[in-house]
Amino acid sequence: MWGPKRYRETTPKQKRLNEKKAKRYFESLVEANFKGNRDFYITLTFDKDNYPENEKEGKKIVKNWIGRINYRRRKLGMDNCKYIIVFEISPKGRMHFHVLMDGQLSRDVIEDCWQHGFCNCDRLKSDPKIGLSKLISYLSKGQETEKNSKRWIPSKGLIKPWVSCSKSTKISRKRFNLLRIIPEDSELFRETIERDNPGYTLQSVEKTICSDTGQLYLFCRMRLKAGGKIKQNGRTGN
Repeated sequence: MWGPKRYRETTPKQKRLNEKKAKRYFESLVEANFKGNRDFYITLTFDKDNYPENEKEGKKIVKNWIGRINYRRRKLGMDNCKYIIVFEISPKGRMHFHVLMDGQLSRDVIEDCWQHGFCNCDRLKSDPKIGLSKLISYLSKGQETEKNSKRWIPSKGLIKPWVSCSKSTKISRKRFNLLRIIPEDSELFRETIERDNPGYTLQSVEKTICSDTGQLYLFCRMRLKAGGKIKQNGRTGN
């Protein structure tokens, strides 16, 4: 029998879990593709005469801006830019966009291509210890958007982040039980995690207890050591 599709409503608990996974993926995507002092952090606002009627129109305007940038790049023999566009509503209810973009084109050209208000293009600033974590936390905070609309839009060609799920074959039960009881900020904890992830340094740790099963889950943020390389689709890069 044919009829309208039925959808199971997402529980508040599952919604929070989905949001956490989405934020972690966004964090990994940014860290894998954009670097401090090399790439750009751009803020786009609209003036009174060019303010879009809705979010859909605003995103279309920003994508057209990207098209003008890519046109300039192609004339200079460059590939299309790599970017992540983030939609945001200010506390006063004003629509604006933040953009992370590779730093190959000049800032003046990027700002000149925006014709709808104010464009501020600056080099990304990265903290030696925590990288872009503060900016990522700001960009990934929850915002209300139109139904079925994503808050951020990635370009093609970005390096896809990977998540390593350590199982018993990597960390023995004895070692995992040790991690349960030692402080996350201890030297022993750091050494244990880094031993299983050569080439990376431990940045931060989240310990979570599942309310249903009582199981402990560890989420470890790792940072590639200086001069280290990662593999993506069989290729090696910085």
